[in-house]
Amino acid sequence: MFEKVFTPLEVRGVTIPNRIVFPAFQTNYATRDGFVTERVMKFYRNIAKGGAGLTIVGCIAVSKDGAGATNVLQLTDERHVDGLKKLFKEIKSYGTVAGAQLIHFGRQTSSSITGHPLVAPSAIPCPVMKETPRELSEEEICRIEDDFTNAALRAKNAGADMVELHAAFGYLISGFLSAYSNKRTDKYGGNLENRTRFLKEIIEKVRSKLQGTLIGCRISAEEFVDGGLTLEESKKIVPMLADMGIDVISVGAGVYQSMNKMAPTKEMGEGPYVYLAAGIKEVVDVPVICAGNILNLRFAQKIIAEGKADLVAMGRAQVADPQIVNKSKNGLLNSIVECDLCNRCMYWVTGEPAMSCPKNPNL
Repeated sequence: MFEKVFTPLEVRGVTIPNRIVFPAFQTNYATRDGFVTERVMKFYRNIAKGGAGLTIVGCIAVSKDGAGATNVLQLTDERHVDGLKKLFKEIKSYGTVAGAQLIHFGRQTSSSITGHPLVAPSAIPCPVMKETPRELSEEEICRIEDDFTNAALRAKNAGADMVELHAAFGYLISGFLSAYSNKRTDKYGGNLENRTRFLKEIIEKVRSKLQGTLIGCRISAEEFVDGGLTLEESKKIVPMLADMGIDVISVGAGVYQSMNKMAPTKEMGEGPYVYLAAGIKEVVDVPVICAGNILNLRFAQKIIAEGKADLVAMGRAQVADPQIVNKSKNGLLNSIVECDLCNRCMYWVTGEPAMSCPKNPNL
């Protein structure tokens, strides 16, 4: 019934046992200093036990000025490695491949959270956060590139099989890629070649340190804002990334100003971004992850069978029922607790202190 879903995928010598991904999810379950807690362990343990082929831990901040919430995981210090080492070991003990998503939130956070002035490609406030960031100097850009590189090496040393660079949703890397948020006139702004420079320099530095480790990249193929990235522009960007050593492309959409597109609503229907993943897949030979309102393996099977994507991310569906993959595999479809896209798990939108789900009181 789900033959395509349960076909393994080999990427650069790493075998992903099936095509279902648990994508990086903001939980706010870490300590204030970004360390792994028992609640973090419990959450990812349950996800890994549920049967996903690839489990990505995130969002992990690489810089102190790049944290997006009060209790996000961090890899800003060697002291963070031990907790993540235990976490990745636990995740992998259930047969899933372990990933670590690395992020700098850029202007889409608050100085009251980070304790530092906000930084961005240009001194333009996010229309949602409304706090004006400082434009990064070239020296500061180099420092943040090194922060990503050091965090990636720490993730590898902690046992991550894959490191994913978060270049989506208007966060810092994405902010450089998009003319919507990047108004620079130096070598990091202007034309597409310049706007991709920051990400390409990060990839070059990270790849030099992570021989043998998968490197993924998450993008917003469409930003749905005036002047933002479009699918056609993204189709020019991703081949550059693949040529530089990116092994997996994860396709999302939106920025904070188009928040309803970032986490597509129930009204948008099933799989509204399959066309984006399919469009990206047309221009690269590396595996592509599709995401957005994919709530069951029946639809995941259809996406893969039709060649629209190679892997399917099911975030909210696995938050609601961490056993959805195993239950589907074993024919227990009637016992699945179905996500109804209420989006309560998006705590930064609802104002709750951390992720919760009415369907899963055990979080």
